[in-house]
Amino acid sequence: MWSKKEQLILWITAYFPLLFLIVAGFLYENNLLPSWLQKKNVALWFAHQWTGEALFIIIVLVLSIVLYRIVIVWLLAGIEQKLLSKKVGNQYAVRHFEKLSASEYSFFLITLLLPRIALDYSSIMNVALSLLVIIFIISVYVKTDTISSCPLFFVSGRQVLKGIISEHTLEEEREHPEYRKHVICLVKEKDLDLSTSYRGQHLVSNMYMIAKENSIKYIK
Repeated sequence: MWSKKEQLILWITAYFPLLFLIVAGFLYENNLLPSWLQKKNVALWFAHQWTGEALFIIIVLVLSIVLYRIVIVWLLAGIEQKLLSKKVGNQYAVRHFEKLSASEYSFFLITLLLPRIALDYSSIMNVALSLLVIIFIISVYVKTDTISSCPLFFVSGRQVLKGIISEHTLEEEREHPEYRKHVICLVKEKDLDLSTSYRGQHLVSNMYMIAKENSIKYIK
């Protein structure tokens, strides 16, 4: 259901804090900001220069979380409405589920933190190189349809779970094990009930958005 456009929006938004801090860091280090935001004046506003810089980073992080929330709610709203009205999706049984391991998010976290630690952003060459690396990483994520580790899902009010789902009965699955799908589930429930049915819609790659059947209501 999601095209490359939605995936691109997801990952650009995910890397927004880093992109913003890189550009802002370059402008700050080279005194290209308005005079009241330059190093010498920041030191006058606060007891220590690092205090002002830390406050700026905190503000960026808070605004980023707000942006994350707005974007993911916007992207999922249309799908959720169609799922709730049964206009899309199929009925599935959940055979197994578990939380994603921390290692699933390690690559994103490394790419988010490493450039800030390793490079001097007073240099235009370093800034350009960092931006190119981030663009390359985003393109790889989009090209490979990898979205399960995207941090926007953390503020979506949903859980990202690794699971096994099926449209068939247990008897049919014993004869045809390939009927079972190993997927990533995006769900609102804290725990999935293996004894009930769910309605699910494929998003991209092996990721599905699912909702419990008895919670589905028709939208007029």
